Amino acid sequence: MDLLQRYIHHDLSPHNHIIPSSAPPIPSTNGPSSIHTSLDDHVVPYNKMVRHRECLKNHAAAMGGNATDGCGEFMPSGEEGNIEALNCSACNCHTNFHRK
Repeated sequence: MDLLQRYIHHDLSPHNHIIPSSAPPIPSTNGPSSIHTSLDDHVVPYNKMVRHRECLKNHAAAMGGNATDGCGEFMPSGEEGNIEALNCSACNCHTNFHRK
């Protein structure tokens, strides 16, 4: 067996990808279907409450150290739904720095 045949794993003959007209139609997944109902019928409200714990922001990362501010629990700065509610009123850090 020569080297070229060892690395070829398939037939080199041209493949015929023409689908005959007698083949059954392939169902489309792009358009609406009479089988499926509206997605609005299946929407279930999902309100998962996430409680943020202590702040893990490393304030000494630029110097190569590790220093947290000691904030024990996230307290929102504003009312729920406002952009201010994403910052902690105790340490002024974003919720991303607080452990969930």
